[in-house]
Amino acid sequence: MVLATILSVCACNSKNTDEAKVVCFSFCDAVRAGDTAKLAKYFNDPSMAEAALSGLNAVQDMNSEQAEYYEVIRNSLIYSVEEPVYNAKDNTATVVTVWCVGNYNSDAARAAKNINDFKDAIAFDPKTLTASITVDMSGDLPVVVNPGEVIDIIYDFTSFDPNIMPGLLSDYYTDGDLVLAPKGVYTNTDSIGVRLNFSRELQNYRFIPGVIYSVVRGKEAVYTSNPVALEDDSIRLDLTTEMVDPSFVNRDGFLLAGDYTIFVFDEHSNDIASFECTVENKDIEKDEISFEDYKKDYYLSNLVYEVKDNDIITHTYVYNTGWWDYDGTSVGKSAFGSNTKTLGFSLAVSKDNDKEIFYEYYYSEESDFSGMGDKPVFMSSCKPTVYDDQACYDLDYTPADSLKPGFYGLVVYSDASKKHVLFTAACMVVEETSGDVSD
Repeated sequence: MVLATILSVCACNSKNTDEAKVVCFSFCDAVRAGDTAKLAKYFNDPSMAEAALSGLNAVQDMNSEQAEYYEVIRNSLIYSVEEPVYNAKDNTATVVTVWCVGNYNSDAARAAKNINDFKDAIAFDPKTLTASITVDMSGDLPVVVNPGEVIDIIYDFTSFDPNIMPGLLSDYYTDGDLVLAPKGVYTNTDSIGVRLNFSRELQNYRFIPGVIYSVVRGKEAVYTSNPVALEDDSIRLDLTTEMVDPSFVNRDGFLLAGDYTIFVFDEHSNDIASFECTVENKDIEKDEISFEDYKKDYYLSNLVYEVKDNDIITHTYVYNTGWWDYDGTSVGKSAFGSNTKTLGFSLAVSKDNDKEIFYEYYYSEESDFSGMGDKPVFMSSCKPTVYDDQACYDLDYTPADSLKPGFYGLVVYSDASKKHVLFTAACMVVEETSGDVSD
C-alpha cells in the first residue's frame, strides 16, 4: 500500500514537471521572439501586460536604426530550461531558465560605428542572465505566475540608451545649395553637384543612416548612388560624366544640356531635399596650340613650360613641377638622351584636386615646331596620384619604339573636348645617349 502511494506521488510529480516544462518552453519562445500578442495572454490584467510589455512596444515606434539595434540584440538571445522543481505543498513548479544575450554594453559594442560593426561586436561577447519562472499547477492548465518579472530581466536592454539618432535624418537637415552654380545654371560642365548641411547635433549620435541621391534629366533617370556615409555636418554629392551612361555626355565631353533634378533621401527612402539646375552646352573655339622657338642650349639649362590658364596657378605647385627623369637619362632641365624610354612631366597639385585632365604629345624635328602637324604622337588622360605631401599628374609618354631625336611638345587640356589649353611644356631629345653627353 505504501509503495503504491509512493509510485502514485512520483507519477504525479513527473506529470506536473513535464507540464511545467512544456509551458515554460512556450513562454520562453514567445519571450525570445518578442511576440507581444502571445506574451499579453500570459497576463490576467491588461494594464499589467501593457506595463510589462512597454519596452517591447516602444521599439515599434522607433526609427529604422533604433529598431534594428534592438532587433540585433533580441536575435542574439538563446536560452536553456533546467529541470523543474515541483512543490507539492502549494502545487507550483519553479523552472530556472538560463539566457545568453550579446553584450550590448561592451567597449567594442559602444564603439561600433554602424549596425554591422555592432552585430559583430556582440556576437563575440555574450553575457549570461538567469530568470526563474514560477508555474501554478493547481488549475486545469499550468499558468506562468511571474511573466512580467521574467520579461523585465530578459528585456532590460530596452531601458539602455544606446545614443542612436532619434527621428529621421531629414529632421536634422538645415539647408543646401548647388555647387559652383549660384544661379542654378552650368555651362559646358563635366559635373554638377549639391552640398547639404545638417545640424551639428547630428554628430552626437551613432548609426546615422547613409544618404542616397538620384539624378534625373527631364524625365530620364541618369544616376542613383549607393548610400554615402554622413561623416560630418555637411556633405557634397556630385554627378560627373564618369558616373553616367555615355548617352548623357556630348561629343565635347560635357553633360548633355537640359534641366536636371537632384533628389536626396536617406537609405530608407525618406525624402531629405531636392535641387533643380540647368545645364547649357555652348560651342567653344579650340585654343591654338603653339610652342616657343628655343635653341638647344636653352633646353639644357631651363625648364620649358607655359601656363595658359591663370586659374591653374591657384592649384599648382610650380616650384615642384617639371620633367621627370624616369630612366636616369636627363642631360639638362628639359633635355634627354636618345636612350630615354619614357618622357614624363610631373604637374604637382593640391591633394584636394581629383579632376581628370587630358593631354597630348606632339613631335617636331624643328625647334619652332613648324613640322609638328595636326595629329599628336600620343594622347591620354589621368587623375592625380597622391604622394606623401602632395598630388601629381604624371603626364607620361612611352613610345613602342625608341624616341626619335627632336623636340616634343606636351599640351594639357581642361576636359575631354580638348578645346581649352591649360598648360604646355616642351623638351628636347638629343641624338647622343645620356652617357655620351655626360662624357
